[in-house]
Amino acid sequence: MSLLIGSDIGTLGTKTILTDCEGRILASSFREYGVLTPKPGWAEQWPDVWFNALCDTIKEVLEASKVDPKEVAAVSISGLYGGSGIPCDKEMKPLRPCIIWADRRATEECKWIRANIGEDRVFKVTGNTIDPYYGYTKMLWIKFNEPNIWSKIYQILTPNGYCIYKLTGSVALDFSSAGNYGGILDINKRSFAEQLMEELGIERRFFPEKLVESKQVVGEVHREASERTGLKTGTPICAGGIDAPVSALAVGALDDGDLALMLGTSMCCGFISHKPRISIKLINYPYVARDRELLYSFAGVSTAGYCIRWFRDQLGQTEVEAASKLKLSAYTLLDMEAIKVPPGSDGLIFMPHMMIGDRAPYWNEYIRGCLLGLTLYHTKAHIFRAFLEGVAYGLKYSVDVAIEAGMPIRRAILVDGGARSELWRTILADVSGLTMDYIAENPGAPLGDVVLAGVGVNLFKDYDVVREWVKSSEVVKPNPKNREVYDRLYRAYLEALSRLTDVFKGFSS
Repeated sequence: MSLLIGSDIGTLGTKTILTDCEGRILASSFREYGVLTPKPGWAEQWPDVWFNALCDTIKEVLEASKVDPKEVAAVSISGLYGGSGIPCDKEMKPLRPCIIWADRRATEECKWIRANIGEDRVFKVTGNTIDPYYGYTKMLWIKFNEPNIWSKIYQILTPNGYCIYKLTGSVALDFSSAGNYGGILDINKRSFAEQLMEELGIERRFFPEKLVESKQVVGEVHREASERTGLKTGTPICAGGIDAPVSALAVGALDDGDLALMLGTSMCCGFISHKPRISIKLINYPYVARDRELLYSFAGVSTAGYCIRWFRDQLGQTEVEAASKLKLSAYTLLDMEAIKVPPGSDGLIFMPHMMIGDRAPYWNEYIRGCLLGLTLYHTKAHIFRAFLEGVAYGLKYSVDVAIEAGMPIRRAILVDGGARSELWRTILADVSGLTMDYIAENPGAPLGDVVLAGVGVNLFKDYDVVREWVKSSEVVKPNPKNREVYDRLYRAYLEALSRLTDVFKGFSS
């Protein structure tokens, strides 16, 4: 029997699953860790934290399932967007922690790029804009602020690329990861943007000679890694990719016009295009399936689920205490009160941007969260419902930007923790106007990795196999009556986004 392993190195933890070739999960393991925040707006992680978690979770699924490691046909590893990447010296040892996606420090570097190269030039070549979100701006932060480290760089590796190197001794960079760096991939040619890299001052020698598809076998487990993980020496390791598109693959998003909506700590709206439809308001890079042809574009709200968790922790202590006694979720109790509030929360609007700044489609480094229209009439239930609705306004804005770029939205697939709320699912459909297929139980990116591994070693003919494994649990349809209310409040949300920018900017000065 052939088995497959999929591992995803996330921001807050690594998850690994072991499956058979029918997608049945035989064992799973998760290892949690944290993020270093040495200054406000900074976010870093040491890569060996990821590697240790990867090795531990692989070993645990092998031990828990009691399978023969010889039966593991392949492993694929996806990872968080690693921002700057991991700068390594000639011994391939990390020179500093990785500056991850959530880090917003590279504001001066963005100004330098705008002044010396220009947004139009960057967008024309890469299909992306200039923002501290992107890894190439973070690389320049290292160059300008840590020249001693920059001078010692031999290779820059992604989080999953670093772990693949530690397992196999091979250096690999897949198309999705290269594209998400922002300034180093020519989106049209699917090759390194060498001229732009030279203008930026990012050395081509820091990266592998060739880019690889996410399904591609890039190395085999060596003896030391075999002892660390329990995998058989020689087990093939596939390149994997960025976890967001790998998660989209895990729910069968493959057709032109598919939208995979992941509602976790952040909200990620991933749009699949079979032809170039690129907007400067979106993040655009090659998809992890049919990498040389398909495009993955995404937008969302960085603190979508985080807002709801913040509300529970700061304002929902009564529900938390009651939930422990009733053996329910505190979110369920909050929903039970919020469902009594009419759509639109009686004129209350929440802007769900609870970090300073937000990425696509906003590209606003000053935006913050706020409540608009709060009165003495409003209750805690009103505010909670407004929180749910605010994230839905962010979804609609993301969808509108995609439609403006010419993307057809033919199918919307809703997954992840926040979608367990029936009330929130309904609000998302009503505000966006989209009919949504809700998938209740999905392991996320690790299942996408299983698909990549299976295709990579020819156990599967095509990526479509995942559609046999993943079925819709519920079809959520918008209520036209509620849509009228939400359309009016959505327009107010957009106006607030525009008018409050200068106010938020004043907070930062």
